[in-house]
Amino acid sequence: MKKHLRLISSFLIISFLVLVFLPNTASAESIFQKMLGGYKTAVNKAYGGETGAKTNIGTFSGGLFIIVNYLLTLVGIAFFLLLIYAGYLWMTARGNEEHVERAKKITREAVIALLIILLARIFTELVIYYIGSAATSTPTP
Repeated sequence: MKKHLRLISSFLIISFLVLVFLPNTASAESIFQKMLGGYKTAVNKAYGGETGAKTNIGTFSGGLFIIVNYLLTLVGIAFFLLLIYAGYLWMTARGNEEHVERAKKITREAVIALLIILLARIFTELVIYYIGSAATSTPTP
């Protein structure tokens, strides 16, 4: 069992390092510039389009959007790794009901956690949007 765990962890670490440090030869832009550009485009289209107010990364709400997006990326990676681990447990159970039930439990809990986090994301975006619009709106005389 230790041998399998060591093999899986080595594979995951090597895969992660290859994906992170593999140079992108198709474009001179860094991955962070692409992510930021996609963020700006998505938020501009969602909250006003091309004719509406542009997002400003320097604002409080813009900074919170970036932080929430990075945290959700980490949550997505953790969810994916939990599903891979649960699938591995299930496939190597060899009829052992205890392992199968453990894999089902991990899968069920990971999916529930992902749903809760996505609902929290929606709520957070609404709150941040309304805080940002309240902070930038000018009072009418």
